[in-house]
Amino acid sequence: MDNKDEKRRQVIRAMLAQPGGADAADRHLLPWRSLAVHLSPLIGEMGFGALYGRTGRLLARQHGWLTAGTSSQTLDALFSALKEDLAKAEPAQAALANEALLTTFTRLLSELIGEALTTQLIDTAWNGAQAPNNAGEQK
Repeated sequence: MDNKDEKRRQVIRAMLAQPGGADAADRHLLPWRSLAVHLSPLIGEMGFGALYGRTGRLLARQHGWLTAGTSSQTLDALFSALKEDLAKAEPAQAALANEALLTTFTRLLSELIGEALTTQLIDTAWNGAQAPNNAGEQK
């Protein structure tokens, strides 16, 4: 793992550790929904689904119980399947799987659009994730 991956992992861990009033499954989805709001205008919902599906295929051996999404799924269907998968798992296992998914997804995204843009996108998406009124706004 290179330094950039470790920095992203630290950001992901910080995002996942944020307190919230929602249940664990909903908290797992917060970073995904925030990413989707900011990333979908760049690569589309199908592109987001394809990237998520690739992430799932890469992690299939480690977390075979996760449902891999497809680019033909809506984001709501993809997130619903993820929520169901994570809710069925032991809490610690769900947390590790979600962290692995986010780490792999952002690594693939970085390879696709570059490190600088990925970092900017993550900062924009996740720094505004605490404020629900701003979650859907784009700048």
